Amino acid sequence: MTFPLKTRLKSQENSPKMVMWSINQHWLVRIVLRSISYFRKDLWLIVTLLLLIGASVLFNLLNAWPMAILVDTVLSPTPKPNWIHTLFLAPFGEGKLNQIFGMAFVAMIIRILSDTVFMLRKMLNYRIQYNGTLRVRTELYDKMQALSLGWHGSRSQGDAIYRLSYDSLGPWGVIDTLIGSTAASVTLTAMIWIMLSRHVLLTVFALSFTPLLLLANWYFEGRIRHRAFESKRTDAVMTSTMQQAIELIGLIQSFGREATESRRFARVVERSVSASMRLHWKENLYPLAVQVVFALGGGVIFGYGGYLVYRDQFLRPVPNGLTLGDLIVFMAYLAQFWDPIGWVLGFTTKIQTFVASCERIFTVMDEPPAIVDAPDARSLSVHPRTLTLAEVSFEYNCGQPVLRKINASIEPGQMVAFLGPSGTGKSTLLNLLPRFYDPTEGSVLLDGVDLRTLKLADVRKHMALVSQGSPLFPGTIAENIAYGRPDALFHEIREAAVESGAAEFIETLPEQYDTLIAEGGQNLSGGQRQRLAIARALVTKAPILILDEPTNALDLKHEQWVIETLQRLRRLRTIILVTHRLETALDCEQIFVMQEGEIVEDGTHADLLARRGLYFRMLH
Repeated sequence: MTFPLKTRLKSQENSPKMVMWSINQHWLVRIVLRSISYFRKDLWLIVTLLLLIGASVLFNLLNAWPMAILVDTVLSPTPKPNWIHTLFLAPFGEGKLNQIFGMAFVAMIIRILSDTVFMLRKMLNYRIQYNGTLRVRTELYDKMQALSLGWHGSRSQGDAIYRLSYDSLGPWGVIDTLIGSTAASVTLTAMIWIMLSRHVLLTVFALSFTPLLLLANWYFEGRIRHRAFESKRTDAVMTSTMQQAIELIGLIQSFGREATESRRFARVVERSVSASMRLHWKENLYPLAVQVVFALGGGVIFGYGGYLVYRDQFLRPVPNGLTLGDLIVFMAYLAQFWDPIGWVLGFTTKIQTFVASCERIFTVMDEPPAIVDAPDARSLSVHPRTLTLAEVSFEYNCGQPVLRKINASIEPGQMVAFLGPSGTGKSTLLNLLPRFYDPTEGSVLLDGVDLRTLKLADVRKHMALVSQGSPLFPGTIAENIAYGRPDALFHEIREAAVESGAAEFIETLPEQYDTLIAEGGQNLSGGQRQRLAIARALVTKAPILILDEPTNALDLKHEQWVIETLQRLRRLRTIILVTHRLETALDCEQIFVMQEGEIVEDGTHADLLARRGLYFRMLH
């Protein structure tokens, strides 16, 4: 964090508390300005909202006057000369009944207009909120999609869901508080002016309680922010726990762990409730403290104002003394006066919960993506190309290599396999090919060109990945197959389904390719999901097909079918298999045998058998 020289010099002279206060104010200003940026396109709506707020202020200021005029002028034996009274009564003539009913009519119209404007303000508030929150959520979602698998792997899905669902409301909360404080400032200025015009000393008495409000704001500001952060962290953990429990419900039931998971969930909920209650205590103690100050001020003003009316109208009447109508107006304004002064002085306290949300989403938005296009990244048209791994090493954590000096060259049209038991780095190697990660050392190349010098989109157009989990999304079978190529024609979708072996079961279904897939593909078997995933990769026409354990969920018949399909495809595509099943790799042109992050053997099936090394021992 860098500050201007003048600020830095001053900070050297101030106490640590003052320095921290200065830093916090700079930080708060940045949060507010960044939040405002999401609502710039709604400027005309915000201007309209401010005009409506101005109208509300006007109606609130006028609201007390019909009663005051009725008491001081219409019903008083000695009407009070006042230009405001004259203005209100002018349309109703000199008759007392006309004036009484006229003031009732004016009070009714003011109330109707006030409530109508309030309703319009609320609807406009909703429109601005939804517009800005849409932008925040879209940007946050896009950023989460751009972040690496490593970033997502280090955080729970529930935390990401919480940020998208709840923390994304933070910028609107900041804007809403800012607008409310702006409206309060206008209201406060008008009220102070009118109150001073009615009675200077009473107004001074009302303002004398301001230091107590400042003290309350100072005390609660940091405490509310701390509790808000704590509450949001525990709520995110609770969301993650719920998401995990629903996702693993089959595992929980199969092992009879319902009671254990219920207790674990109860503990998480209890921590969330405790954190929320601590936040709510602070959030509600703050307005209570403010209301106590208001009550003290109101009591003093009411008592002193009542005394002044009694003195000026009964003890020793004076022509320009304080009247009952003046006191009614003054007390009505005073009731409205405390709310805007609380908004203005309590701005930084009210905004803390929203600032906590903003910090959580801006932290994600400011996270530098691990994989990005180089400034001078080259385009690369989609064609069959030679894929080369040159001295590739990789580590997730410094000093803990997962891959060591991997060298391999795969020609167009070849079918090759990376073979080895679990934990040898096969899946990590697979993730380097479409640049989900970049090598720590060495290079991955297409036709001799380092992937890091190419546009990421072009690299991934060359490769179609069939992951081991075979994820599917709710939608039709045809939509799932065409996911990587939405413009695919039906005959291309069906051709891919036939080649993958998926057509066999698809075309026995009543709705065939229009059959809806349930959440996570729960209405399909594991083998069916795997074949659909292979069809989805085939329909893209990518020249390099990468399959992670492609036959893991298939029976022997369909495993052989998939292998035969891949053998037919290798004349047109490069096929890369990542597997621990030797049967899948038997007919590959090259088999790379991996152990502890290294390629220890490579060659054809016959070559590797003849060496009687690790491959031979694995087969026997």
